[in-house]
Amino acid sequence: MMDADAKLIAQYQPQLVKLGAHKVAHLDEPLMNHLIRTHHLLREMECDETICLSGLFHGAYGTQGLHTDEIGDIPSSQREIVRASIGENAEQLVYHFSVMSYESYIKSFRNILKPEGQPCLKDRRNGQTLNVSVSHFQALLALKLADVLAHTPTQKYHTCLNLPAEYGMFWELVAEYLGEKHLSIWNKTING
Repeated sequence: MMDADAKLIAQYQPQLVKLGAHKVAHLDEPLMNHLIRTHHLLREMECDETICLSGLFHGAYGTQGLHTDEIGDIPSSQREIVRASIGENAEQLVYHFSVMSYESYIKSFRNILKPEGQPCLKDRRNGQTLNVSVSHFQALLALKLADVLAHTPTQKYHTCLNLPAEYGMFWELVAEYLGEKHLSIWNKTING
């Protein structure tokens, strides 16, 4: 990990601890380790700082994959901590990442591949449409791609799920859509 990454992580670690990220289990490791790896992958993909910061906080509110039960409203105090830490635009990515349904995420990706296609994200808690632009959705694509890739090192010996084997074709297509750098990081991570 580069010195710049280490400094940035040290800068935000108190806020992540305040949110409890150091106490949450995430598959077979602490959530904090996964958040740091996601952030690092986004930096490797040369994403802008807003997307990289959202990667460092993307699990702050939980996700459909981490919390399959219905979640209620995310406390405004929790959103304020994240917003004050990483800014409004990055917090909005974290929020949408948390509340989007994966079904609508996949449909949105199919939609934007069409000429004039628009994302059609849905809030998994209430089914309401999340109005996001194509560029905001592309940022969510990069964030989710890095999230999936951040699981890959821990997946090598996981007996229940092999992410690349189960979903590889979809995520490789996402990486290709996002561009050469994303595809390069996908190939490097998956192929070791």
